[in-house]
Amino acid sequence: MQTPDPKKQMFLDMQEHPEKYSDEQLEAMMDEIDRDPDIDASWTKFEQHHSSHFTRHSSLFTLRSTASKVAASFIGVLLVSAISIAAFHIVQKGDSSSSPSRDGEEKTVTLITNENDSIPAQGNLEMSPVIFDNVPLDSMLTDIADYYRIPLEFEHEESSQLRLHFVWKRSESLDRVIERLNNFEAVNIILEPEKLIVR
Repeated sequence: MQTPDPKKQMFLDMQEHPEKYSDEQLEAMMDEIDRDPDIDASWTKFEQHHSSHFTRHSSLFTLRSTASKVAASFIGVLLVSAISIAAFHIVQKGDSSSSPSRDGEEKTVTLITNENDSIPAQGNLEMSPVIFDNVPLDSMLTDIADYYRIPLEFEHEESSQLRLHFVWKRSESLDRVIERLNNFEAVNIILEPEKLIVR
């Protein structure tokens, strides 16, 4: 029975477990192999053994790389979704200032204190109430008639200069607004099919 050569044992062990050896030890073994007359056979054996080892490691690296890309893509999609949701809530929160609150009371109001004030455009705060405070009737009714897209006519000039305090809820129908305005003793408004008449 032959005793195994310690250098061959070490060489075989290096082939099977290269992670156990330092770079210096591997280089020293390579130098010894270079001096070996049967270098081609040793090198072929080394390549065959390690090619499967390197292939296994490269496939693991590819798998890890692919998993990293998938994870990065998933995180990217989550980030974009979170930004979209946050933007939606910011816009929603901004719009909620003009929508009715839970108890049905509207939150935003527009106060008009003289005839030079104007009502916000219909697209902005469309359903918020407008408060006319000491505003001439002709100015107030012009805004209301414009909103409902109906012509306005005053039969008497003095009634157009009447000053009132009135809260106009744009969510109400024109009939309801006229009914509420007619509760003032000095005001008599009639809705005809084609126009609004103040008597």
